[in-house]
Amino acid sequence: MPVPGYPWDDILEPYLGTVRSLLGPGTSLLDVHTHTGFNDPDGVKGSVEDLLGGLDRAGIDEAVVFTTAEPEGYPPANDRVLAEIATAGGRLRAFARIDPNAGDPLPEARRCLEAGAVGFKLHPRSDAFVMSHPSVQALVELAAAERLPVLVHAGRGIPALGEDLVTLARRHPSAALILAHAGISDLGLVGPVANELQNLYFDTSWWLSSDMLALFETVDPSRILFASDMPYGSGRYALMAFVRCAREVGLGPDALEAIAGGNARRVLAGEPPIDLGGPPGRGVLGHRWLAGERVIAYTAAACQMIFRFVDATEPLALARLACQIPTGGADGDEARLLTEIDGLLETAQAVQAQEPLETRAARFAAIAAQLLAGTPRVPI
Repeated sequence: MPVPGYPWDDILEPYLGTVRSLLGPGTSLLDVHTHTGFNDPDGVKGSVEDLLGGLDRAGIDEAVVFTTAEPEGYPPANDRVLAEIATAGGRLRAFARIDPNAGDPLPEARRCLEAGAVGFKLHPRSDAFVMSHPSVQALVELAAAERLPVLVHAGRGIPALGEDLVTLARRHPSAALILAHAGISDLGLVGPVANELQNLYFDTSWWLSSDMLALFETVDPSRILFASDMPYGSGRYALMAFVRCAREVGLGPDALEAIAGGNARRVLAGEPPIDLGGPPGRGVLGHRWLAGERVIAYTAAACQMIFRFVDATEPLALARLACQIPTGGADGDEARLLTEIDGLLETAQAVQAQEPLETRAARFAAIAAQLLAGTPRVPI
C-alpha cells in the first residue's frame, strides 16, 4: 500500500466535499497520530514518503509521527523518525517512542528531545507494561517539567489504564496526556473526569461511529485532537469520521477548527486548552434511530471479521436487511440515507463474494456505511 488508503478509500470521495465544506474556511488540519516503520510484528509498514502521500491525499497539513513497534529496541527507530522529519519541509513533528521495560527511560528521552522530538509515545499493549510502571512515572515527570505531551495507546486489553492515567494527570498537571483511539479502553470511566482535568486529552484515531459519538458527546471539545493512525488508518476516513460525528452532536465551527488542529498546536506549544463551552452532554443526540442502530451493530460485527480476514458475508447480509424499511416506514430523508448505506454494503458484500479474504476494498465500504448510519443528521 504505497499511500495509506489508496486506492480503496476512493469510495469515500463522494462524501468528502460536504465534509470539507463543514469545516471553516482556512481550517488547518494537524494529525497527532501517525507512524513510519518497517519491522512491526503485525506486518504493517510505512515510509515517510507514504505518510506524506497520505497527508496530501486527505488534505492534511501537518502531522505528529512516531515509529511502529521495533522488537530490537527504539533508539535506532527514533533516530530514523528524527531524520525523516528533517526531509518533510516542516510538515512533521516527532514523538520519541519509549519502552519502559528497557530500563531508565530518561537518557533516551532526553537524547531525543535534544535531537528535535517534541513529545513521547507509549504503547502499553505492544510493549507489555502497565501505566503504573516506575519508568512511566519518570517519563511523565520529565514531560511535566518540559510541558510536553505523552500519547498513550488506549485500545483494548490494558489493565487499569484509565485509572492510572487519571492519577498521573492529577499528579503532573503540566504534562499533556493523550489517550489514543478515542480512549475506547476506558472512555466510560475517563471521559467525564477529563472535563475536570486541563491536561487529559483524547485523539480521534478510531473507526466505530458509536465510540466516536460517545467521545464527542461526553468530552469537552477542547480536549479532543484530530488523528488518523496512518498507515493503519486512512486520513480521508479519519477526516470524514471526525467531522460527521462532531456535527452529529451539534459542535459548531469554532469547535471543529480547534479539534482539526488548534487544540493540538496548543498542546505542542505547552499551552492550556481554550474554553469551547464544554461537552454537548448526554441526550444531545435526541431520539434513537433504530434502523441506523441495527445497521451499525451488524456492520460493526462484519468489520471485526473483515479486519481478521474472516468471511463477513452473513453480518453484511443482515446489515443490508436492516436497510429495508416498508413504504411509509421511514421519512424521505431516512429512506434516501438507507438507500445510500445499502449501496455501500452491497459493494462490501460483492467484494466478499468474489474474494472472501480481501479486506481493504470491503473495509472502506463497510466502515463508511456504519459511519453514515451513525450520523443521520449530517448531510451526505
